Amino acid sequence: MVMGSAIASIHTLRVMRGDLTGAGWAMLWLTFAGVAVTATGPFLYLGRRYARRIADYPKIGDRLWAMLGVPWLLTAVIQSATSGSETRQDSLFTLSLGVGLGVVCLTALGVVWATWVMVPPEQAARVEVAPWTNRVGLILAIAWPIQCGLGLVVLN
Repeated sequence: MVMGSAIASIHTLRVMRGDLTGAGWAMLWLTFAGVAVTATGPFLYLGRRYARRIADYPKIGDRLWAMLGVPWLLTAVIQSATSGSETRQDSLFTLSLGVGLGVVCLTALGVVWATWVMVPPEQAARVEVAPWTNRVGLILAIAWPIQCGLGLVVLN
């Protein structure tokens, strides 16, 4: 979670420097929390997959959580590397975050649709949601429009 928070702070730092009202600060903290949770996914996936070697890991939600966090991670690297320029004028950052979020959100939508919507109810009920990481990943994947909204707040 610390690594996800570091990624979120990179993305929200420019917005924090603006003139915000009370509602703006509330929206900023919600954005920070959303980006932090999402950006934690790739780190948690790598740690649980390769360091701990948990049996029957990863599940579908774990993979989706890792996938949803990758655009935030990569664009934080881009934003840190181009810290001298204004983010609004940094077309590489804007294009990377916009396209990255679009691709992973559409992929998450496709996976959720194919796993639970386009199958018989009996098959959908057999999908296991046991580990907490799988449940968080599934929640983030189902709430993919929130990821797009977080991207809009960061890119404002």
